[in-house]
Amino acid sequence: MNKLNHVAFIMDGNGRWGQKRNKGRNFGHFNGVETVKKIVEKSLKLKIPIVTFYVFSTENWKRPKSEINFLFKLIINYFRKELGRVILNGIKINIIGKINRLPSKIELSLKDVVKKTRKNKKIIVNLAINYGSRNEIVNACKKIKGKISTRSLSKNLYTKSLPNPDILKDRRP
Repeated sequence: MNKLNHVAFIMDGNGRWGQKRNKGRNFGHFNGVETVKKIVEKSLKLKIPIVTFYVFSTENWKRPKSEINFLFKLIINYFRKELGRVILNGIKINIIGKINRLPSKIELSLKDVVKKTRKNKKIIVNLAINYGSRNEIVNACKKIKGKISTRSLSKNLYTKSLPNPDILKDRRP
């Protein structure tokens, strides 16, 4: 098998997993963060250079406000607690999506994490937050001057400097 360069995970089903265990959706989301940590640790050991997690899609805004707020607090609290370890392990965090449309507290937190990890080189962890593939395509098309082609489209995607994922896994529990 060829070496993996980029593995992506769709973080779907954590809330349903928590509900199935009669512990609530937030319990499922909390455990989803633990799963992300395990995947990143394993990716570091296996020397997979790029891992992407589709964390919060543009469609997730339809969820109850309390659940959305919990998800954002979970992200903020994770980095507040773990940023030192992230930096120490050489993890570079990139954000894919429209973070300027997020509440200011989460936007500022994510920008701070990106800034503090930008020089790290062991692994790139992309977090797709407020991300939608249709929005990405529309944004790419708006940037293209002239004829739209697969090449010009690729040059204007959020991930233009990254290889396509070798594996895309829907992480349903």
